[in-house]
Amino acid sequence: MAFITGAGFFWHITDLHYDSLYSTTGDTRKNCWHTDTRGSSGYHRPRGKYGDYACDSPWALIESAAHSMRMRQGDSVEFVLWTGDAISRALWKTDESLRLTLLRNLTELFSRTFSSQFVFPVLGHEEPDTFEEMKELWQHWLPTEALMTFEAGGYYTIEQSHSKLRIIALNTNLMLGGKDKHRPDDKETALMNRQWEWLEKIFIKSKQNGEMVYIVGHVPPGADERQGGAPPLPQTSFSEENNKRYLRLVRKFHGTIAGQFFGHLHSDSFRIMYNDLGKPISWAMLAPSVTPRHTSGGANNPGFRLYKFDSDRGQVLDYTQYYLDIGNANRVGEAEWLPEYNLTNYYGLQDISATSLHNLVDRFTQDRPSANYIFSKYFRANSVRMHDSPNDAQCESACSHAHYCAITRVDYSEFKKCVDTAASALASSKSDILLSWSIITILCILIGVHAILE
Repeated sequence: MAFITGAGFFWHITDLHYDSLYSTTGDTRKNCWHTDTRGSSGYHRPRGKYGDYACDSPWALIESAAHSMRMRQGDSVEFVLWTGDAISRALWKTDESLRLTLLRNLTELFSRTFSSQFVFPVLGHEEPDTFEEMKELWQHWLPTEALMTFEAGGYYTIEQSHSKLRIIALNTNLMLGGKDKHRPDDKETALMNRQWEWLEKIFIKSKQNGEMVYIVGHVPPGADERQGGAPPLPQTSFSEENNKRYLRLVRKFHGTIAGQFFGHLHSDSFRIMYNDLGKPISWAMLAPSVTPRHTSGGANNPGFRLYKFDSDRGQVLDYTQYYLDIGNANRVGEAEWLPEYNLTNYYGLQDISATSLHNLVDRFTQDRPSANYIFSKYFRANSVRMHDSPNDAQCESACSHAHYCAITRVDYSEFKKCVDTAASALASSKSDILLSWSIITILCILIGVHAILE
């Protein structure tokens, strides 16, 4: 184990999806952007102060999260990762000046909350696509060199002056594909290629200087674990070409990468990358959202995360996941954010490494009670305690295998093959069961006929 020179902390908060239309009064069909009278998880109105499982975040929910982070850790954090989708999708097609105003309100809230720390924001796909105006909002957090590349393409890097840790903030909007993404024009293609070239140069420089790197972005590579099929999926994800390109860079520079941090999927999960020989070489952590609303697989409780790390070299030592039970908060009129779990204790890990995470998820596929137990723990965390067990969400063998495939097969074609193999095995198993019952039925009939003849 590497010698730890000094442990520090940083926050990760993502997918606020602030909905300024949210209201607890008036017509329940119109007081948040989701106009159904039932939520995606079957929750009925009325809505409460701190939100609703079918709606994006009200201001009270976001403010309570910021207050809780401040009260829990104060100034004892090195920095904050804020990984995009600050504004509700309801406002996506509204006046851009309104979205910038709301984003300014959130920026001011975090500036007050973390007055002694730097917040490192990245663009989500719901943010205004105006780099210059976004730069003006965030210039007090970013140095001059970072602001230059951000204004040019929405990405930047931060060189920590007091350590050997570098932060790379990607504009994952340039990597998107699937049904939600139009075919990029020449300008968008040029910008995308410029970011890839810039990223590889940063990796080369970091490797030469003996730096370790954090990759930070909004949309993660790979597939959504709550989806059973292969991309391109209805939700926004990397194009297949960009997904492969990202994996190639991770494999090439994995010795320089200390961690990868993403949001977007609104769920609590992780990804493991492997080399060509199948050895686990890198990992990515996917933090759950502050908004409780989820477009696939039901709602979540809101969450945010505190990492413990070696502040000199970037090695992640642990994290604590915090959550809010919205139903209880609305009943008592107070938002009490509680620790949900501590990663190493929760899963019994000796360290946070690609090998440890591989060994953990490998247990999902084992045919014994302990495998069901460990997957149940993972599934409970995945929805931020919305479900106590997979049975509550009708997550059976095909569902659990989809989670396993998403975690261990970040390449789209490998993910599809993994899911299809599981489906084929399940169908074969059902056929064997039906055949067995058919044989038993025939034997019973023959025995009955023989008894009559006797």
